[in-house]
Amino acid sequence: YPSTVLMTATLAQVAGVKHITVVTPPQPDGICKEVLAVCFITGVNHVYQVGGAQSIAALTYGTDAIKKVDKIVGPGNQFVAYAKKYV
Repeated sequence: YPSTVLMTATLAQVAGVKHITVVTPPQPDGICKEVLAVCFITGVNHVYQVGGAQSIAALTYGTDAIKKVDKIVGPGNQFVAYAKKYV
């Protein structure tokens, strides 16, 4: 949701986070345009089209395409919540 990006990315900016990464579930027509707009406005550095527990794994351990991050925040279903607790 764009509001989630707005709230979390703004707080990260205020806290002095240098690199902000957003993951968002794939949609039939690509990444939601509103999410991309809010990412631009809030200074997000990287946006990846991946969701679910696999996005938590990718952010935690890194992949060839997705850089490892230091902190993961934001909502998700029960599988995302479990993945966050597990890692």
